[in-house]
Amino acid sequence: MHPILFKLGPITIYTYGVMVALGIFFGSMILVRLAEREGIKREDVVDVAFWSVVAGFVGARLFFFLYNPQYAHPWYTVLFFWQGGLVWYGGVLFGGAVAAYLIWKRRIPVWKFADIVSIALSVGLGFGRIGCTMAGCCYGKVCHAPFAIVFTNPHSAAPLNVPLYPTQPISSAANFLIAAILYLLYRRRKAPGEVFGFYLILYGIFRFLIEFWRATPKEIFGALSNNQVISIIMVAAGIFIVWYRRKSQEAD
Repeated sequence: MHPILFKLGPITIYTYGVMVALGIFFGSMILVRLAEREGIKREDVVDVAFWSVVAGFVGARLFFFLYNPQYAHPWYTVLFFWQGGLVWYGGVLFGGAVAAYLIWKRRIPVWKFADIVSIALSVGLGFGRIGCTMAGCCYGKVCHAPFAIVFTNPHSAAPLNVPLYPTQPISSAANFLIAAILYLLYRRRKAPGEVFGFYLILYGIFRFLIEFWRATPKEIFGALSNNQVISIIMVAAGIFIVWYRRKSQEAD
């Protein structure tokens, strides 16, 4: 693939960073537009989006080096997120914590905001996974099928000249598809918060399945990855949220 988009003298522009930036841009546009429908102030949305993205990058990068300490040399490369190497769950943990605090502080309707964030986040992740495809991170296991993907660029994070499962482009397509499904559910939702619940269910199921083809360590009983355990928790939480929000709506 093409980890480096182009160079301007000593400045290197990484494709991964560009795709992540596009994901943030389009995700933020969607978030602001949907927030207007919900009657949420634009300035509140912008503040929550900005600070949660910053915190999300910090968390995603830290989790990457917790899983891959061999790449933390020299130590300041931890800051080079545009080169690739982000763990989604770390970003959600840190970004979600900051977002929750700001939502509470600004008195933003929690469930309504969670619904529209789910759609925007899925779009952003779709672009981010295109960046993963270009950088070679989050690569799959060895695969000899006709649809295998082979990385030849020496700057790629994936093993070179080896046919691998195309987990990154599949993940990108899945996130865009999830965003489309969530938007349709959003237009027909029965209770605020249920779209967020469906996001946890849909993404949790997909992530659980794709992990079988990703080259991630299976540390749980030698069969499941840490991400799969988290995915199971996500699906269970999503089912509960959908049930709880619909029941609350009926009670009102």
